[in-house]
Amino acid sequence: MGLVDIIKREARLWCDTCLLPRTCAVCGNLLTEKEEDVCFGCMASLPRHRLTGPELFENPAALTNAPFPVGIVRAWYSYNPSDEYASIIRKGKYDDRPAMLRRMGAIFARDLLMSSDSQAVKGLDVLLPMPMYVLKRMRRGYNQSCEIAAGIGDVLDIPVGDNLVALRGHGTQTRLGFRERSVNIRGCYACRNVEELEGLDVAIVDDVITTGASMSEAMFALAWSGAKPASVSFLALGATV
Repeated sequence: MGLVDIIKREARLWCDTCLLPRTCAVCGNLLTEKEEDVCFGCMASLPRHRLTGPELFENPAALTNAPFPVGIVRAWYSYNPSDEYASIIRKGKYDDRPAMLRRMGAIFARDLLMSSDSQAVKGLDVLLPMPMYVLKRMRRGYNQSCEIAAGIGDVLDIPVGDNLVALRGHGTQTRLGFRERSVNIRGCYACRNVEELEGLDVAIVDDVITTGASMSEAMFALAWSGAKPASVSFLALGATV
């Protein structure tokens, strides 16, 4: 992170804590001193996602026919674009709140440690955020998937890699099904420094699994680029049903 980015982040933090009231990202109520981003009540009623594995993808065959063994496939909560909990990811992405996404990633990681997947999670070697095209990254100022991955990695003590890269931008994925999304993003991703991933258990990290097309494309980009990980897992804050 450059000096300018650090100054901008510190300025945002100062404004958030000194000038603006701290409110829950979900219900909008004022937060207490011990609450951060989401109040205890909303966190307790967060609709934790119960599905795991290929059923999180609109086309499960994308995982059953994967070029590598598939590890864990998990999302933290059920994402519905029309309900109040969607604001956790929406505000993190569009309201310049990368630190909130990092903290949500950390909470997700702690939940994973208390789940049946805890041993598999502890066995991961590296987290690979879904890449963002450089022009979009410059406009937003950060990649939300990198922030989520950093939060997960902080708790699990797993490094975050930068091997996945976006070769080009793509049109909006909104309202597209798996097949249309797959066509839309075909050829968008690649993997660099593939030798770094050989024999490792890697996890691709994103903000939301909608159809799974983007994460599937990223997985196959690993194979097309010649990477040879031992397994590939998929982690996301939210997943639509």
